Amino acid sequence: MKDKYYTPEIEEFHVGFEYEFYGHNGWSNSVYGGFLPRPMSHYLEVKEARVKHLDGADIESLGFYLQYPESKNSGYIDRDIYEDGCCGIDLMGDSRVGITRYNYPNTSVVVLTIKNKSELKRLLKQLGI
Repeated sequence: MKDKYYTPEIEEFHVGFEYEFYGHNGWSNSVYGGFLPRPMSHYLEVKEARVKHLDGADIESLGFYLQYPESKNSGYIDRDIYEDGCCGIDLMGDSRVGITRYNYPNTSVVVLTIKNKSELKRLLKQLGI
């Protein structure tokens, strides 16, 4: 099993990016707002910034729920299932995520590499979900 956290690349940072920062009191949650007292590259070099890999809790925090909790399936579905269609998200391992958009009678599926919650959040917004 891979580590729960990884050190992000500088290219991943954008306004609203969620990460953890190591300070005097240990690790604490933070959201990148575009400014830090030192360049972000410094924090990455000394491993004072980390990001949690995308997991089910992150997907649930975005309003999705586990479709079949009694099985080992990692498929989540959004709460708007009875409106003009819905969206499903499957954790496929190795940071691969399948996103299915059900707009009856059409269904579209895309499989992407998504490493963290901020990236998924941004993608869902771009897709209008």
